[in-house]
Amino acid sequence: MEFLPYVGIALIIIFVLTLIFTGYVKASPDVAFIITGIRRNVRYIIGRSAVMIPFLEKKDTLILKLVQVDIRTESAVPTQEFINVRVDGVANVKIDKELQLIERAAENFLNKDEVYIARIAQQVLEGNMREIIGQMKLTELVHNRDVFAQKVQESTEDELGRMGLVVVNLTIQNFIDDNHVIENLGIDNIARIQKTAAIAKAESTRDIAIAQSETDKQAN
Repeated sequence: MEFLPYVGIALIIIFVLTLIFTGYVKASPDVAFIITGIRRNVRYIIGRSAVMIPFLEKKDTLILKLVQVDIRTESAVPTQEFINVRVDGVANVKIDKELQLIERAAENFLNKDEVYIARIAQQVLEGNMREIIGQMKLTELVHNRDVFAQKVQESTEDELGRMGLVVVNLTIQNFIDDNHVIENLGIDNIARIQKTAAIAKAESTRDIAIAQSETDKQAN
């Protein structure tokens, strides 16, 4: 009987240790654990460890890593001059670690995988990309891809921000038109360069001939 107090203490210690080990969580830097339950305030665990109370608290996951999004216009979109083009690009989006954005993202992407996040971001990016194409001329699109990409990124900032997402970078890979207008622009540009080079060569040849003639006169 004299051992009963020690047995009780041992059982309590085992119980406490069991709670600690079963409730121990550790989040990597690219994942947020959101713990809710008996506490009034929600706990956000990012890149550190914590202890939750099993059965009384709940852990949910939010992905913070970079998510690659392929963006393309499946059908042709008319530019400002009504030239139909299709655009291929790629963007990297993520949920920012700022608390306000994490709270917004938790409302939309809690326990969702990268595929789901990419699909939602893709819809927003492609819709805005089509709108920006209609505001620019074809030559502006082709010659200023960075400007076009920047406009798309800026136009999606508020809409994605309301979901807790930010665009880290956006790259335009290709412009395609079925009427070969872009190809003809390239041909015209090559012809212009060749013409400039031919004129420069002719002027150089003329200058050399004049200089040679002047040298001959001085020699005579």
